[in-house]
Amino acid sequence: MKKTFILASLLSAFALNGIASAQTGSGTLGVTATVTGSINLTFVTDASGLAVTGTGTSTASLPFGTVSMYAGSVPANVTKTIHGTTSFDLSTPFDIQVDLANSASTTYTLTATLATADAVNVWSIGATDISSAAAFALTSAGEFGSAVPYTLKINVPASEAAGLITNSIGFTAVGA
Repeated sequence: MKKTFILASLLSAFALNGIASAQTGSGTLGVTATVTGSINLTFVTDASGLAVTGTGTSTASLPFGTVSMYAGSVPANVTKTIHGTTSFDLSTPFDIQVDLANSASTTYTLTATLATADAVNVWSIGATDISSAAAFALTSAGEFGSAVPYTLKINVPASEAAGLITNSIGFTAVGA
């Protein structure tokens, strides 16, 4: 028993000696970040509108499909209005939600710009004709954090040749 005690004491002394002579190092890591305000604009399917492909994202589309002035039907939640023999409208509501982070802005201005001017069809957001491809203000006092409905309407003249109608609309929200 005495030999075991002496051996254990000797091993403990060597172990403590190893710890006492261990090398150590230390350091400090500084961290900085500059937080800037940001705005997130997303498109959302309106409860009364055509399903937005890409709903909840900032890159979405409204697929009207194949339509004609007199024949066929339109997708659910799309309204077709025929204007005698001169033209027809396709319209549907969609929502835009604008969220804000890290900013004291209380409202935003929302503009819409058609990517390519269209001299044949008339493109409207609500009552605003955006066909010229200039930036048009849709609101100057938008409230952050809730989906706001807008209606897209495309007027197609009966004189337009059959084929694909394609364009895109850029929306910009600027905090005020």
